[in-house]
Amino acid sequence: MAAEARILAKGPIAAGHRVQLPEGAMLQLSGIGAKRARLAAQTLLENGATALVSWGFAGGLDPDLSPGSLILPESILAKDQSPYGIDPAWRESLCDRLKPHVDLHGGVLAESPVVLASYDEKIALFQRTGARAVDMESASIALVAKEAGVPFLVIRAISDAAKVGIPWSALNSFDKFGRVHFSKLLPCLARRPLDLLALVRLGRNHRAARAALAAVALYARSNLLCPPTPLTVAATIKGSLPVPAVTKGDKS
Repeated sequence: MAAEARILAKGPIAAGHRVQLPEGAMLQLSGIGAKRARLAAQTLLENGATALVSWGFAGGLDPDLSPGSLILPESILAKDQSPYGIDPAWRESLCDRLKPHVDLHGGVLAESPVVLASYDEKIALFQRTGARAVDMESASIALVAKEAGVPFLVIRAISDAAKVGIPWSALNSFDKFGRVHFSKLLPCLARRPLDLLALVRLGRNHRAARAALAAVALYARSNLLCPPTPLTVAATIKGSLPVPAVTKGDKS
């Protein structure tokens, strides 16, 4: 989403656009969902990326994860139950850099084709898969990375914990790039005014997730952009050194 991309871009980024980051990486704002994430990852590779990072927010499935918890999963579980790995040396290097500064977790990240808005939906996926968090984009990026034979990593911060529901007004007010449109939000709140309290809580949780990702950007530095191999890096943002890249899909 746009809010996730701004953490790395240090400013606004147009929907669907790609920007060059100061250290040389490319950042691609993919938008929400598997199809957009896949297209963004492919675009990065076509423009010289040689590694991919899925960057942004995720939903919590494990009740032990709170808003602002950072998850660097060891594996991704696609909606068809296909497992995808990440680059273990790259992950270990980044974890070593981040452990003193952030609430860091591993485990499995599951894919969902839709936003999981309720506790019942989240806990059902947790019990079925054992995954600790969920998003809508990382599995597609992982597949692109596997097919291209490039290193892959996931960096996601929990924005809505397992026990936190996403109100109906929010679900019906944002677009495919995660931008809230007040022309849609205000009529939704008029119909469901009690959603306002849930929106305030959701906003607080999103700020915690943004703070966690900002800490990664601050403390990881080149470790975020480059796996411990002599490769150029690309980061994919619910996603190089001479030519790196980043994409976000969202949530995810």
